[in-house]
Amino acid sequence: MRRVAISLALGSSLFLNACSAHSPAPLPPGAPSDSQTVSGAQFPANATETVLHSFGAPGDGAGPSSGVIADAKGDLFGTTIFGGATGNGTIFEMKPKGDGTYTESVLYSFTGGPDGGRPVAGLAMDSHGALYTNALSGANAGCFGGCGTVVKLTPGAKGYTETTLYSFNPAPDASQPIGTPVVDSAGTVYGATQFGGTSNNGAVYKLVPGKSGYTESVIYSLPGGSGGTGPQSGVALDAHGNIFGDAASGGDINFPCEGQCGVVFKLTRAGGTYTPQTIVEFHGRDGGEPIAAVTVDNATGTVYGPTILPGFGLIFSATTDSHGHYSETVVHTITGQQTGAPGSPLLLTPNGTLYGTMRLGGGGCSGIGCGQVFKLGRNGNKFFWSVIFGFRNALNGADPENTSLIQDAQGALYGTMRSGGTETTCYDGGPGGALGCGVVFKLTNF
Repeated sequence: MRRVAISLALGSSLFLNACSAHSPAPLPPGAPSDSQTVSGAQFPANATETVLHSFGAPGDGAGPSSGVIADAKGDLFGTTIFGGATGNGTIFEMKPKGDGTYTESVLYSFTGGPDGGRPVAGLAMDSHGALYTNALSGANAGCFGGCGTVVKLTPGAKGYTETTLYSFNPAPDASQPIGTPVVDSAGTVYGATQFGGTSNNGAVYKLVPGKSGYTESVIYSLPGGSGGTGPQSGVALDAHGNIFGDAASGGDINFPCEGQCGVVFKLTRAGGTYTPQTIVEFHGRDGGEPIAAVTVDNATGTVYGPTILPGFGLIFSATTDSHGHYSETVVHTITGQQTGAPGSPLLLTPNGTLYGTMRLGGGGCSGIGCGQVFKLGRNGNKFFWSVIFGFRNALNGADPENTSLIQDAQGALYGTMRSGGTETTCYDGGPGGALGCGVVFKLTNF
């Protein structure tokens, strides 16, 4: 079974501030040009990348794998897996300066103690501007490496105050949270864990705020077998409070999956109860090993997501009928010319366009490719695939491992690269041996 640390989808896909376009960070001498053919795939010349921040300076974070979110002012927020005061990861902020550049600062450095460490998840933000994330490790030694925590940063006049909302325990509690949490309008926090639950196959948890703090409950224990095991991403909420998630294993046993091919599940809410339903059971040929959070279209109820199998991966949709039954469709199969490994959640825009990333391809990085950003444009029920940018030089970022993308009012996309960048003191196994501590990027002109 593949158990790897993956992050989840953001609660908001658009932010309204206008960010001015500006020139990209210059490529070094000898770097590949903006228009080139890589493995037979032509990448557009008009997509422009701007590196907004390169991580790795002393005290800064490193390894921003999970994307950024934005507030109404256009400030960007995110997490890093490593770096900070103790090397256990950070929560950072980037403020626009008005000239297209940003100032980055560390809001919080994880200690590796009661607050946990290695936040392999992005951030959620509530209506008051408080930030929430998961830390994979934690003080409870009952789990290998710790059982994990959920932390909150509350803004105030003197900055942000950290609170550890909950420290997980071994099964039957949820343990080792994976993927970005989500927060509803009441301030309740939801997320998934890769272990724990009654059968230790993973769980979905709920944290309800109260006068004396937060109360945690396990609202779903993955059963294993046909019901799925080992979530590797967070969950999504629809407008009715229903919860959607996926599991990388479980379901059907079929080639070419390493084990079972994985499932997508839904928890239908009725008051305070949740009824589980497996809405997609992958069989290999139609997808396998979903490791990114799904995306839900509230207008239609359709669920979208990527899988890393078969071959180079694919994008699927699951539509529901009037009786609540779901049918899966392969939206696009990624070919060798396009390379693959789509491990990030999809961004769904109001006009129905989907954007996502692939951690390989795009040129550079010793021929493996530093990564790509793709678009699935829509005409009615048909989708049309294009690669809008191929990352070609590790100094401008490498490996958009599981970054969530966001889009501003002008259509620019923002995300993170776990490796690469100008601060090359880090080496975290980037594609093709790429050095670097990671970057925040912006794409325009596509």
